[in-house]
Amino acid sequence: MDDSNPSEAPTQQLKISDAMAKELSSAYGNRASDEEEALRQGRIKVLEMIAVDAPLQDILTQLVLLIEAQLPDMLCSVLLLSDDGNHIRHGAAPSLPEKYVKAIDGAPIGPKKGSCGTAMYRGEAVVVTDILTNQLWEDYRDIAAASGLRACWSTPILSGRGKVLGSFAMYYHEPRTPTGAEAKLTEVATRIAGLAIEHHAAREALARTRAQLAKANETANMGEIATALAGELDHPLEAIINNADRCLKLLKDDDAAMREALTKIATDARRALAIIARLRVMENRHD
Repeated sequence: MDDSNPSEAPTQQLKISDAMAKELSSAYGNRASDEEEALRQGRIKVLEMIAVDAPLQDILTQLVLLIEAQLPDMLCSVLLLSDDGNHIRHGAAPSLPEKYVKAIDGAPIGPKKGSCGTAMYRGEAVVVTDILTNQLWEDYRDIAAASGLRACWSTPILSGRGKVLGSFAMYYHEPRTPTGAEAKLTEVATRIAGLAIEHHAAREALARTRAQLAKANETANMGEIATALAGELDHPLEAIINNADRCLKLLKDDDAAMREALTKIATDARRALAIIARLRVMENRHD
């Protein structure tokens, strides 16, 4: 009679030589190093897109694809908070079904509005391990099931001042609990997405300011007009600088290319703030 336990392997099968152990360790280390380098290069590319004022949706799509590439079977999205602070706006979700993306675009946020709408409403991460049984998904359970989505955890994207700008979500096709591997990726995604969103907002505000100045009458006090419009730019520009500086502190010494891209973003924002300050000085001199 065989008394062996099928769940246990013979001890001799568990033993490997020192040489084999070293080889396996080296192979795993090389793989991990390659994955980290791919993530680093991907982050540099996204930051460079921000620095050259690429369209926001293109930046967020590239960011989502970068994060998805790090873990198999994971789908991601970036949602934006509407200007009124009450609704979801589509940001980027290149791998999610189009019918699902359209169903939640424009939906209200609230205490029971799926993972993303609830995360934006609470201002904190929301983890749902099984969409079909969680009460937060009552309004969206059918569309999620039809789209083959079973787990979703969402983290709010915050500005440099702590204001909710949107959310970053991870989806899976089966019930699932975060393992811890997602934490670093979520931090990367939310920080870069926040930087991109604030940079985009500041760029739009600057464009509006320029348009209004261009329409100003030649006899008008341009310094006064510029000073009035500059108030719209102060906070977005300061937030960009703060966000870029926070990202810079997280970099390793050898991340030269990424550091250069972030430094350019912060430098451009500081230059714009300096121009605003000079306009205010000019206005004060004319008073």
